[in-house]
Amino acid sequence: MREINVRNYIPNLITLTGLCFGLSSIRFAFFEEYKAGLICILIAGVCDALDGLFSRILKTQSELGAELDSLADFLSFGVAPGILLYLGVLSGLEIWGYVAVTAYIVFACIRLAVFNLSQSSGNQAAYGGYFMGVPTPAGAGLVMLPLIHSFLGFDWGINNPHAVAIYTGVVGILLVSKIPTFSLKQLNLSIERRFYLRFFFLFVLIVLMLINFLWQFISIVGLLYFLSLPISAISYKKK
Repeated sequence: MREINVRNYIPNLITLTGLCFGLSSIRFAFFEEYKAGLICILIAGVCDALDGLFSRILKTQSELGAELDSLADFLSFGVAPGILLYLGVLSGLEIWGYVAVTAYIVFACIRLAVFNLSQSSGNQAAYGGYFMGVPTPAGAGLVMLPLIHSFLGFDWGINNPHAVAIYTGVVGILLVSKIPTFSLKQLNLSIERRFYLRFFFLFVLIVLMLINFLWQFISIVGLLYFLSLPISAISYKKK
């Protein structure tokens, strides 16, 4: 009887776990539990980072894993954020809110399709430390900002749904744009031993901020990411 190597399935199990959280996010959206839905998307984002990491560490990259990852990304960072945003902010616009959210989801689908083609053709999805366009996980974070701001008492999105609809379309366009964006996957994360303790404290600090100031932290990170877009474009041109 052929022995089953469990380690070969670990990355795919992590991917499917993220998919389940994406589906749970949609369920919470229909029950108007938007905070729980957003937390599910965040956990799906963690799973998206971990499945690739474990795949590289365990050397278990496969075509099945790549396809599962793409499908999970589409649901967790395309469909789920779109439904959350529509039900939480844009439902009052009826058809125009639906059009804006549908456009975002379609752009997310195109973005992932282009990414898959670049990998299957042997081209690098990241160009020397950069992506072309905003990755879908980052796009999901950006498109959720109006809803996140409402958790903090800033109801500009709820009070101005037309502006949110336009904003949603802009984020969708950024997904399929040719704007170079920084790729964390290409960063050199090697750390000298004498800095281990400092990075450990930094990690603990980030975890504490996520626990105690989750929505404030995500809002600030989203703003910083927006500000990084022109910086990454300028940096790419100088290379």
